[in-house]
Amino acid sequence: MALAALLGACHPRPETGFDAQQPRTAAVRNIGSFTESLRCMDDLFAAQGKRDIYITTAGIPDATGLIAAGTKEMFISAVSRMSAKSGAFRFVDYDITQLDVQILSELVGLNQDFVAPSYYVRGAITQLDSNVLASSKSAGLSLARLDLGVSSDQVVSVISMDLNVAKLTTRQILPGISANNSIAVVRSGRGADVGGLIGKAGLSFSVSLDKSEGFAQAVRNLVELSAIEVLGKLARVPYWECLAIEPTNPAFRTEARQWFDLMGPAERQRFVEAALVRAGYAPGGGDLSPAIARYQADNDLVPSGRMDFELYYRLLASDPGRARGTRAAAAPPPAAPAPPVPVAEPAAAPATPPRLALTTARGAHPAFRVGDAMVLQARPVGDAYLYCYYQDSSGEVSRIFPNRFQPDALVAGGRAVEVPPAGGAFTIRFDRPGREQVACLAADREVGLLLPAALKRQDLEPLPLGSLDDVAARFRGIAGVRVEDVRLPIEVTR
Repeated sequence: MALAALLGACHPRPETGFDAQQPRTAAVRNIGSFTESLRCMDDLFAAQGKRDIYITTAGIPDATGLIAAGTKEMFISAVSRMSAKSGAFRFVDYDITQLDVQILSELVGLNQDFVAPSYYVRGAITQLDSNVLASSKSAGLSLARLDLGVSSDQVVSVISMDLNVAKLTTRQILPGISANNSIAVVRSGRGADVGGLIGKAGLSFSVSLDKSEGFAQAVRNLVELSAIEVLGKLARVPYWECLAIEPTNPAFRTEARQWFDLMGPAERQRFVEAALVRAGYAPGGGDLSPAIARYQADNDLVPSGRMDFELYYRLLASDPGRARGTRAAAAPPPAAPAPPVPVAEPAAAPATPPRLALTTARGAHPAFRVGDAMVLQARPVGDAYLYCYYQDSSGEVSRIFPNRFQPDALVAGGRAVEVPPAGGAFTIRFDRPGREQVACLAADREVGLLLPAALKRQDLEPLPLGSLDDVAARFRGIAGVRVEDVRLPIEVTR
């Protein structure tokens, strides 16, 4: 009995278990290799006016079956960090055990409360090549009473990931918008052995140190890098700047050249005009040539006034803040000679905002019945940045243009834009009788980033404003912007 009591006293007391289970190392925030790059992408999206691009993914599975990591959550975190300030991308989450991409695409336009994504990202961890490199080194020394030995080894494995983007409504993979990246994971170890003889007793001592880079952290780095690349390509922004890659890199010049060649003349003009405005070179009237020539002269390009690839690439990769600073410094010298007179003309006539016409298939004062659908047509006389809002009979106000299906606010002069767009992306259908109204505001420059918080909401969702007059007042409160406010009254009967 005494022996049993003595052995029982050697066990730890149960109440000490609560203390033993407490971790001694404090939790730390996961800061990866691309944390700053994700923040840079957020700034880049904001500078180029990219916002409200709805995406989703069913996950990024491990096709090798050898790595267990929460890749979908890693991807969502990367998207969130890239959109914290700009709102460029909005991730639509859904339960893959209840819905698949096909059912998700069928919900587009059917449920007004469901915000369907425009694109989905698919991909996988496609390769895990273990022990592609292995090396070991050792050395030893033996003396009469002492033995020494050291050794080291290193093993390298390679993980690869592929991502692609597809349109939700057609399920077609978008060519060229993909990412294929690999990362090397290193495991290394070092060891030492000492043996000696003291009198008639033998003594030995050994120590080893092993270091292994985590596969899961390597996968996180791959997810963040691939997200930067594939979403940068989707938004057509110079994502390589955020990866500390020189803009002269031939691979990225080739990629930008493909973007330029795929753009139509109208799309090129919209891009160049918006980029010149951001850079501080406001074009006067509809002719961009003088503003282009000034920008080219200030940025060491041939001042031809033409929209060529060199101009596109420089505007694509330019820092708007730096460009404005350059222009401000360059403005005073031309002020002395006669040529600056045309430059002063836009400031001398800030009077008239862009003119705009609104209509529908039933005219400019339409009457509809409950259940009818409406398509709005807006046609600015000159190039304008267009923002349209809809107020229903209950008084709720929501933005209908720009929207996730028509994200570009710039509309060329004389060109009509239809809201909703053709293809059934969404519908404006009347469900109750009453008086409703549409207000379209045409601005002479892009104001998406200058709007107050009340107007920076998702499209097709109610705004915290009481009327369209409140919306127009917020626009007129933006300094230095000329706005044309055009209304379309709508009568809905049974």
